[in-house]
Amino acid sequence: MLDYFQVFRRVAQSFCYPVLYVYNRVYIGCHLAAKIEEVSETEDRTMAENNEATTLPPREPGKFLVGNVDFEPTIPVLLELRRKHGDLVTLNIFGQKVIVVCGHQTLTEVLERKADFTVEHPVVFGYTEYFESSGLLGAFGQVWKKQRKFVINTFRKIDSGSASQESRVADVVVDFLKDVDLANGCPIDIIKLIKTNHYNIVSSLLFGEKFKPGDETLSRLVELVDEATYIVPDQAILSMFEWLKYLPGDRFKVKRQRHLVDEILKIVQQFVDEHKENAHEKDSIDFIYCFMQEQERMREARENMEGFNDRDMLLMGYGLLFGGVSVVQALSWSFLYLVNHPDVVCNMQTEIDNTIGKSRSPTWKDKPSLPYCQAVLYEILRISSAIPVAPTHVLTENIQINGYTLPKGAWVLLGLCTVNWDSSIFPEPEKFNPGRFINDSGQLFGFEKVYASYSLGPRSCAAQALAEIEMFLFITSVVQKYNIANEPGKPMPSLEGTYKGAHIPNPYNVCLKQRL
Repeated sequence: MLDYFQVFRRVAQSFCYPVLYVYNRVYIGCHLAAKIEEVSETEDRTMAENNEATTLPPREPGKFLVGNVDFEPTIPVLLELRRKHGDLVTLNIFGQKVIVVCGHQTLTEVLERKADFTVEHPVVFGYTEYFESSGLLGAFGQVWKKQRKFVINTFRKIDSGSASQESRVADVVVDFLKDVDLANGCPIDIIKLIKTNHYNIVSSLLFGEKFKPGDETLSRLVELVDEATYIVPDQAILSMFEWLKYLPGDRFKVKRQRHLVDEILKIVQQFVDEHKENAHEKDSIDFIYCFMQEQERMREARENMEGFNDRDMLLMGYGLLFGGVSVVQALSWSFLYLVNHPDVVCNMQTEIDNTIGKSRSPTWKDKPSLPYCQAVLYEILRISSAIPVAPTHVLTENIQINGYTLPKGAWVLLGLCTVNWDSSIFPEPEKFNPGRFINDSGQLFGFEKVYASYSLGPRSCAAQALAEIEMFLFITSVVQKYNIANEPGKPMPSLEGTYKGAHIPNPYNVCLKQRL
């Protein structure tokens, strides 16, 4: 039963700060108007008398009371902020200081050199409500460190076995190509096909086996994760005022999201139950079995089980499914850019034909021999910037960056896309040009900074290797076997995307016709 006293207490606590904040601003406006300008300027410049740097980065002007509440972390907005203010910008959203960090050098300084003070996420609604402060996307402190170490070790263990990450991806690529063949050159919804096959790869790693083509559980899983992903941005305000979730109705889709998460967890639970029943019969390596083995090891060693209980197992699975949005969007952008640039497809096909031929499928070992194909994938990652900003971090101590003080308790918004669209690194960044990564000798070069797309520091993408394998095998396998064409009679699909937490392409169809 709902504890109404607890609800009232949380509402009251959350409500007090906005009320006091409004009162304070009104009081200042009425009685200290002469001081307002002086105080704001002093706060954002220097307050030090002992030659210590205590200056906040430049502030972006905001609205009365609510500050920069209408800020949207899109590629154009972040690039404009950086142009106006430099690599560090201060926002104020309902009284919460948010530091926007841009540029490769400054992001590296914040996320790597100052990692001890920037690695944590704020303990707010988005991380606590659905991830329950567990898993790579929701955990904090020592729990997060232990779980991340487990995930990295498990990926290594999988790659040491016969069913490696590459073999699982390659197996699903075969299914993907069969679906393409069934279309027989007719227009297909490539994004839907990408999502279905990507989540089948994750399922193979998570559960030890992939779904059969057309499986209803897989289709349901794709729908659930897809909808849950796109609801997240609509709930951003709850990070400031969590009590809003108690309002009548479902204005912020909290109930709907809870239903989606619970349904995803039920699917994961089914496979966990099967694993527990058949543990003595199975010798395959997957995340659930590895988790169960880690639980057994910890029990025997009498270690603290925090972060490795059965509920954490479900949340780990949910996090792995939920975390795949970046590679799904990157692959979705891939075909969109390829259909808009047939000359690039032609160059890729020539390189593949000369290096691999047409009789066998590309493998990960072929990657070094295909520098132009690699350049295309790097350019897609760069220009699409599918994840413009990394999940929000929080400062656990004051840190000094670029002559400014970033204060303890401030949230840190990481503008990853500002690296990919930096004209000093990538001239004419708005142009799709894989040749920028090929030198005069035909060798790959200058691509290292594109890895910022996977974030930097301790919380960088733990599944980066899997994402790279997936993109490489999917794209090269399709380009090797098919010509990529636009839907007949339709205008070329737009390269303008929309922002829904991620930078996503608008729906489009392509025709994949077998090469002669």
